[in-house]
Amino acid sequence: MHNIEQFIAEWRKSAAANFNAETLDELETHLRETTEQLVRSGVNLPEAFRQALAELGAMPKISSEFKKLDESLWYPIKLAVGALGVIILAALVFAILVIMRRGSGLSNLLLAIHVFTVTLGYTLTLLIGGLGICFVSQRSLEDFSTSRLDSIARVSQVLATIALFSTALGVLLGAIWAKIEWGRYWAWDPKETGGFSVVVWLVFYLLAHRFFKSSARGILTISMLGNIVTSLAWFGTNLNRHPHYREFTQSMLLMAALANLVFFAIGFIPPGWLRARNDG
Repeated sequence: MHNIEQFIAEWRKSAAANFNAETLDELETHLRETTEQLVRSGVNLPEAFRQALAELGAMPKISSEFKKLDESLWYPIKLAVGALGVIILAALVFAILVIMRRGSGLSNLLLAIHVFTVTLGYTLTLLIGGLGICFVSQRSLEDFSTSRLDSIARVSQVLATIALFSTALGVLLGAIWAKIEWGRYWAWDPKETGGFSVVVWLVFYLLAHRFFKSSARGILTISMLGNIVTSLAWFGTNLNRHPHYREFTQSMLLMAALANLVFFAIGFIPPGWLRARNDG
């Protein structure tokens, strides 16, 4: 006599040519849930599984629909990819301005590369947090499919890897520049501490990707905490240099931190809560 595991195994074997493993897992979950509901209503298992398959639809049609989903990038990711070129260009402009202002030479070249890499790393970290805000906002209206959720998490991981390499290189070059100019590598001044904090955050974020792959939602939600760390490292360290704007900068940093914490909290509310509230 068949049981549901045998039916599922036979179905996966026949469907393997049309879908990848992630899609199969998602479809299997739907099949199991539908079959179990029908069985609880009194339908025998073979008939319940047949009806669940019929509800799922024909294999070629399903495969075609999933391919369309895979080909269609999430819109915020399209914007992020477009912004990446602008970010690199802006970081390059900052580096060129350093050379134009201070002149050529090994020390100034190191400083220019330091400015380029740190600007790139910091901006990418903020971009990752921006994707997190977009994710939480859209999830408040409707949940993401497993495949779409995983693809967003993978993009976030790639951006974090680039940001970590760039920021760490910038911090290292900054230390070498400080040795040349000031005779010491490190003094834990605000800018050095800020750069180190961003590196630590990015390491933590990538470790979360490594050890909590099954919780893509949680990983994308915590990305907004990186906005707080990076904002303090980038702008908070300049408070003493610009005392006239200190109160304004402090207010802006506080408001940005509170906004990110609000989105962070929303990320743990069940999906679709905003639409359900409006419908109610």
